Amino acid sequence: MKIAAGCFGCLALVFFALTLLTGTILSAIAAADPGLAADLAPVTAYAQYINGGCCCFSGFLAIVLLAVGMSRGNNEAVE
Repeated sequence: MKIAAGCFGCLALVFFALTLLTGTILSAIAAADPGLAADLAPVTAYAQYINGGCCCFSGFLAIVLLAVGMSRGNNEAVE
């Protein structure tokens, strides 16, 4: 469970970074060329929506799996 929590935590960080990156890219494009920014705005909005949702969902799963893993203790068999 703790390994799965780590995987979902990593996914949450990746999606959070993608959300920040797409926001930064849109800001840079808007400053350079407002016409191009208007054309790319719907695509970037969907990307930020998907990345933000996946970030929250992955973070929630990481917290739940970590809590379940911690409650089980070290009673799991190691092979």
